[in-house]
Amino acid sequence: MADSSSRRVNAARLARAQGVFTVATGLWPSLSMSSYEKVYGTKTDRFLVRAIGSLLVGFGLNQLRAAARPEGLPYARRIGTSVALTQLRLDVVNVLAGRVPATYLVDAAAQAGWLYAWRRVSEPSTATVAGAKFAKGTGVALAGTAVGACAALAGEAMARRIRNARTEAGEERAQAPFQPV
Repeated sequence: MADSSSRRVNAARLARAQGVFTVATGLWPSLSMSSYEKVYGTKTDRFLVRAIGSLLVGFGLNQLRAAARPEGLPYARRIGTSVALTQLRLDVVNVLAGRVPATYLVDAAAQAGWLYAWRRVSEPSTATVAGAKFAKGTGVALAGTAVGACAALAGEAMARRIRNARTEAGEERAQAPFQPV
C-alpha cells in the first residue's frame, strides 16, 4: 500500500513538473521571440510558432489541473506522454530532414527524459529485484544509445547545413572523399 501511495505522490510531482515545463516552453516564443530564435533559428512563420506554443500552454495547464487530484493522475500521464512523444518525433524527424537546426535535439532529449520518468513512475511494485536491475540496465543502455545517436545526428545535421550554406555562397571546395586507412 505504501508503495502505491508513494508512486501516486511521485506521479503527481512528475505531472506538475512536466506541466510547468510545458507551459514555460509554450510561453517562450510569445514572451521573447528574439531569444527563441537565437536558440532555434530564424522562423519564417512566427504566427505558427506562437500558435503551437499556445497549444503547449493549454496542454501544460490541463496536466497541472489533472495532477491536483488523485483521480486525475492517469489523465495527467496520458497528456504528458502524448506531448512528449509528439514533440520528440517532430524534433528528430525535422532535424534529420534538415528543416530545423540541430539544437532541436536538446528538446528531443528533454522529451525523452519525460517519457523515461513516466515509465519509472509507472513501474509496478511487484517487479523482482533481478527484473528491476535488468530493466534499469536496459533503460540506461537505451538512453546512452539515444544520446549518442542524437549527438551523431546533430553533427551530421550541422555538417549538412554548413555544406548547404557554402554551396549557396558559392564557396564549394573540391574535397577528396574520406578514405579510411
